[in-house]
Amino acid sequence: MKKLHIIGTGGLAKELISYIESEKPKRYKIIGCWSDKNFNNEKYGKFYSGTIQSFKRHYKSNEAIIIAIANNEARKRLISDFETIKPLYETYIHQSCIISDFSKIGIGCILAPRVIICADAIVQDFVFMNTECVVGHDSLIESFSCLFPKVEICGDCHIEECCEFGINSIVLPGIRLKKSSKLDAMSVLRKNYDKSALYIGNPAKPVKLFDT
Repeated sequence: MKKLHIIGTGGLAKELISYIESEKPKRYKIIGCWSDKNFNNEKYGKFYSGTIQSFKRHYKSNEAIIIAIANNEARKRLISDFETIKPLYETYIHQSCIISDFSKIGIGCILAPRVIICADAIVQDFVFMNTECVVGHDSLIESFSCLFPKVEICGDCHIEECCEFGINSIVLPGIRLKKSSKLDAMSVLRKNYDKSALYIGNPAKPVKLFDT
């Protein structure tokens, strides 16, 4: 089994632990969970090992790590903080996922149960996809994006870096979404907008602009 550190003690870290511990056969041995705060449930106490700074002191180069934090900017900050130790980033793909042999997935990603990645789709680094997300053919998901449950990115889409998608949101074919945009839960993005923004509704429209 591969030795694995998990960075984070929030909801995503707890979900990842449950996925890993229920696998048969097991692929990973969790050797530590690291955060400046302990888990909010004592059931996970046996996994908690200490602070981020403690992790940096104890890390060994042959051990894999996953940053299990859904917040895009927090993941980016940690990647920068870890540059001095050059960790081995692992991509976790749940055994129930359907991944095309003609797709490409980067490092440090988490793909929760029943995610589907279609032909010629590209998922870059440190992307989190929660349960039952779909990425259509020929679509590109840039790094540090976060897709909550049942998001569908249709074919030929381009999702720029650090975007966030609420539960059951949909991006229709051929759409490009600008960097750091957010698509609200249940919203449907039907056209291109040349601005980073929070989009809400069906059809989704920008309701708040972001500086990027």
